Amino acid sequence: MKKPIVMLLLCRRIIADSLIKAIEQKREIEAFGIYNYKNAAVTAMSRRPDIVLVEIPERHGNPAKETLEICEGIKQASPGCKVVLLCPEQDEDSVNACIDAKRSGNISDYLFYDSGVDYLVSKLKALCPA
Repeated sequence: MKKPIVMLLLCRRIIADSLIKAIEQKREIEAFGIYNYKNAAVTAMSRRPDIVLVEIPERHGNPAKETLEICEGIKQASPGCKVVLLCPEQDEDSVNACIDAKRSGNISDYLFYDSGVDYLVSKLKALCPA
């Protein structure tokens, strides 16, 4: 049986690499990271992940809106791919954007930055195809 594949789209490579290790230690999910948001849709089209974990960056402007636009491109490039956002819990605009996106079905789920790795892995496993 094919292992589900998770693509991590994160700004911080050191965090992404650590999460990939933690996910793959469970031996039930394969994971890989990309660090360039501009290449996300092309990578999703070629690698066909089952789930994409996308970080909403902590920066000025409207990163949640920009991130959701990238997520839409990923979903168009890889239909059926589930999107999970990693959200800064202290950024009210990002939190509200995540809630709205989940309610409208534009994302499958979201987690806060301060979530534990085991919780993240359990969320990913729950979203994986049977």
